[in-house]
Amino acid sequence: MPKLTSEVSKAVDSLVRGKLVAFPTETVYGLGGDATNEEAVKRIYKVKGRPTDRPLILHVPDLATVKKVVLNWASSESKLASRFWPGPLTLVLKNGGLIAESASAGYETIAVRIPSHPFALSMLESFSKIGSGIVAAPSANRFSFVSTTNAEDVEMSLQNHLDKADMIVSSNSQDECKFGLESTIVDCSNDSPTILRVGVIKKSEIESCLGIQVRISQVEGRRQNSPGSSLIHYSPRTAFRVITNNEIEKNLLDLCEEGKTFLWCFEKPAHTHKNLIAEIAPSCPRKYGRQLYSKLNSLDREQFTMILFEEPPKNEDWNAICDRLEKAKNRFCTKKF
Repeated sequence: MPKLTSEVSKAVDSLVRGKLVAFPTETVYGLGGDATNEEAVKRIYKVKGRPTDRPLILHVPDLATVKKVVLNWASSESKLASRFWPGPLTLVLKNGGLIAESASAGYETIAVRIPSHPFALSMLESFSKIGSGIVAAPSANRFSFVSTTNAEDVEMSLQNHLDKADMIVSSNSQDECKFGLESTIVDCSNDSPTILRVGVIKKSEIESCLGIQVRISQVEGRRQNSPGSSLIHYSPRTAFRVITNNEIEKNLLDLCEEGKTFLWCFEKPAHTHKNLIAEIAPSCPRKYGRQLYSKLNSLDREQFTMILFEEPPKNEDWNAICDRLEKAKNRFCTKKF
């Protein structure tokens, strides 16, 4: 583990000095800074280009630290933490006032989780010994654009915004973001737990753990105390749209007339076109989710005129993916059927 130890040491040193660290988690790469350092937190917003009314997720090494940063710890959060931590679940709880004010974006609540990724946990544990042990970290990419799951994509997204003293932790197959999608966010700050963002952990799993029905918050452009709630999010710079299998059959050739077109689909299309490159997408939602952001980032660099993804199945296993694809559809794709 010498590489891990060396990079952890460098990352912790950067955090202690108030610098930023882009680091892997089991979900996506995070852009982290000391959550108790106001200047470091403000730089996260600046580097990411994130509106300051959007709170950040706190990453901590253990339950003891969670209980230091929140005001109350009750039955619902205790059950969820026991079942899903360390792991891809974020809980929204009452703010205990320990962190920098800007990290909560002025809300009376904070979002917190314990990641399961070996590097992230080791970094947080080491940071807790010589610093706060609390890292505020949104996804490591420019705001509203595609999240990142490897160091190369982080660098491509943030290279013109990070300082030389900031750090991007290297990535390889051993420490990849194995889920590739953001954490599920559950608001436990009141008596009725609510899912604010669908993610790796499914609604049915949350309900099974709590023994009650849980609703999913419907965001209609209003301000939310949750990351990832913007209606336009996870979006490539290239024109991008999600199309049904029926639309592929009827409209694919017409769409290809626009220029170089990429199609990610679940079965080989019946038609070919000189402008079309088609690839078969994974039929397993776990594999699809793991590849989604790296695929979008890679395609965004290849100068396609349009990127087309076939609409996935509409069931709970695909809910988080469908949510990301719906928000990734962008203003650049204007052609009507």
